[in-house]
Amino acid sequence: MKLELSDLNQGICFIGEKLGIRAKYNFEEDSSILWSGIRLITSPPCLKELQIAKEEIFSKGIFEAGEYTRDRELLIKNNVVPTNKKRNLDYKIQMILRQMNPINPDDDLIIKREHEIVIREQDSPQKKITQNPIALSISGLDISLSKDIFRPGETIKVNYKSHDLKQIELRLLQKANLVCYCEAYGHNCGKVEELPPAIAGDVKTSNTDSGFILLKVPDIAEPSHDYLWEPSEKEFWGFRYGDYTKYSLLILGKQNVGRDVIKFEVPLTIIAKPFSETKEGIDWFGRRSSEASILFDVSSKFQKRYKVLSVDSDLEKYRIKIKNTSNEDLYGVTIKLSGLQKGLFETAPSLTGFNKWQKGEEKEIAYETKQDISALVSVIEDNSQKSIRIQTQVSSDFF
Repeated sequence: MKLELSDLNQGICFIGEKLGIRAKYNFEEDSSILWSGIRLITSPPCLKELQIAKEEIFSKGIFEAGEYTRDRELLIKNNVVPTNKKRNLDYKIQMILRQMNPINPDDDLIIKREHEIVIREQDSPQKKITQNPIALSISGLDISLSKDIFRPGETIKVNYKSHDLKQIELRLLQKANLVCYCEAYGHNCGKVEELPPAIAGDVKTSNTDSGFILLKVPDIAEPSHDYLWEPSEKEFWGFRYGDYTKYSLLILGKQNVGRDVIKFEVPLTIIAKPFSETKEGIDWFGRRSSEASILFDVSSKFQKRYKVLSVDSDLEKYRIKIKNTSNEDLYGVTIKLSGLQKGLFETAPSLTGFNKWQKGEEKEIAYETKQDISALVSVIEDNSQKSIRIQTQVSSDFF
């Protein structure tokens, strides 16, 4: 058995958009599986896998030997934390296939393929920014700034007036770290070390009567942010994972007499530099090519490919006959059957895969269930990435 995983987003996906992947299965012999799908995962400091999103490709079923190719999309929700290489916050798209272990049925065989993916925050050139002036007066030191928002490489101008000070010092402080909380342990992750603020810039002056001081924001300054992901899946409730960077301006005034120091902080915000819409050959604001843009085509032309001929029932087993009514042979076809209860709930699915379905050929697929159902639901897909859902009523005529 061979598995291949391809990323249709060229390694980058933006928050709020869909991550497209292509999964290819090559079964060298007739095979059965328990489940297969894709997951978006990350690794907190404890190095345990944390699942951010999941999408099924194949449910439990049997496959003829052959090749099966499927495209799938994962929505990157708005609360997902962007990739941050500085703090080893990385993501992988993972393809998983589970099979029964013939030696130990309690321990499934798991085959994995992985691909790194970078998740970026959406950036809009039209984003509105509200700037506020700052004015403070503490112990004879008057400080004022015309605004509180800056960009990397920009110079912060601080106006001042003072009495009886021998030195004024400004420090641009950056506090940044991961947020990792596991409710099961009842505390923040022990692997996340509490770090003191880093000094991103420092300037001093002995001309303390009045004037201004200039302090440059480093060109490589990381923009201010505060991201926090919390899961929607019940099994991960109580877990929080995030990343933050905060800035402040520390103002120090050393007095002429004594060792007392005037000390206070002013919060600042650093925003990202504007960037061009294309960089290094990647269209940041574009969409993927059309090869992944159309999933689950249910056009009327495709619906005419298949025709349900009959549904027969024998106690707890249903047999459905479906015919390939198209003008061509179809490859990598899967038929997922489930029962519909009271028009609302579906029973556990069963999947059958056919390497080749010749034109005009009829296939009979069995479906077993102990539930009382009113219809059979057939979801048919093939390697052309077309999918159709057919609902066939089950009446007393079939008993």
